[in-house]
Amino acid sequence: MKNIINEKPSSDLHGRLLFSSNFVHDLDIKDKEVLDIGCGYGWFEINSVKKGVKLITGIELTDNDLNTALKHVNYDNVNFRIGSAIDLPFEDEMFDTVVSWEVLEHIPKFTENKMFSEVYRVLKPGGCFYLSTPYSNLFSNLFDPAY
Repeated sequence: MKNIINEKPSSDLHGRLLFSSNFVHDLDIKDKEVLDIGCGYGWFEINSVKKGVKLITGIELTDNDLNTALKHVNYDNVNFRIGSAIDLPFEDEMFDTVVSWEVLEHIPKFTENKMFSEVYRVLKPGGCFYLSTPYSNLFSNLFDPAY
């Protein structure tokens, strides 16, 4: 996610970030290995550390997309990698929990099933997948390059 307003990640969450963070059950974070697809600037990683995550890995498409997270999120149990939601660079059954906040609408059309297959592949048996996507409206659709 391009950080066009140069926002720093914070543990002081509000609005949709607070809702998304609270949407994930604490038991699916504490002592778990978590994958954050489309991690943006690292807000969920900071929140997961506060909730006792064992290890969280955030991915974005390019080095540039990870600049803010790499600069501001420095914990031993957090790492960041380059990766695509439709071709996850991980072994099978690696993660207890996978989250993806407002990414689905940005992947190429007709690759949604590929993303879901990839999430299923990297989840451990009995793992949890949390997904959010914004409500469709004309404004967001017109300005989304994937639309």
